[in-house]
Amino acid sequence: MGRHALGLGVLAMLLTACGGTAGSGSGELAASPAVPAPTSSTVPTVTSSAVATPATTPATTPAPRPTGVNIDGCVTEKNGTFFTYKRGGTTTQGVIMGKGSVGVVVSYERRGSVCDWLPLADRMVDAGYRVLLADRNNSAEPEEDTVAMATRLRKAGVAKVFLVGGSVGGQASVLAAGELPFPVAGVISISGVAEPGDAATLKAPFLQVDGDQDDIAPADLVQAVYDAATESADRQLVMLPSREHASALFTGDQAPKVFRAVLTFLDKHRD
Repeated sequence: MGRHALGLGVLAMLLTACGGTAGSGSGELAASPAVPAPTSSTVPTVTSSAVATPATTPATTPAPRPTGVNIDGCVTEKNGTFFTYKRGGTTTQGVIMGKGSVGVVVSYERRGSVCDWLPLADRMVDAGYRVLLADRNNSAEPEEDTVAMATRLRKAGVAKVFLVGGSVGGQASVLAAGELPFPVAGVISISGVAEPGDAATLKAPFLQVDGDQDDIAPADLVQAVYDAATESADRQLVMLPSREHASALFTGDQAPKVFRAVLTFLDKHRD
């Protein structure tokens, strides 16, 4: 549906001397002088410490994949409380991590997974937020998942809900904020490009984070979305010198700045 299209005109993805002996004065060849056999005094002694030993690469053993209940092999019941949900004939899993009355729903990029967002989720949990991560239900529009997960957090006792998304998850977060029956505490879009018209109706505080060399979420389109969000209670744009997209920002050179921007925004609007 047109309203939910990314609206990107650019989806370009992103990827080695042997010399003779001297003759006699009469011109006859002189016999070659005998070469003395080397003695222990003329042969250098090589100690074992002077011999270069080829470096060896230690074998790496991959971390064993969980055999019990897990999501994508990285999230287990040690991370939080698991749940399942079904829509459109598809059943998927999710987890609610942490404790507290303020929660965050994470919506990831189209080719991402919950594992990609654990670095951010762990930091938000450490900061006192309850975080919901869930497998995407590919039979539904992304914002429908986001709406369902935000509603689940509210029913779990969370008083304030933030929506955080990357790429298409950022767009879904903007759309879901307008469809939920309760106001959200804030929307954070990381490398997300919503339709300017949808951003124009956003009233919640809005943080947009992007890399200035991101070909999937070009800086000019991100700027246009930010410029359109004039109804937002508090809009912020953080443009970083990077070509990384969405969750890749969590492991790149700009990761500390991304984490700081997100957590600062959450803390500002949690009360």
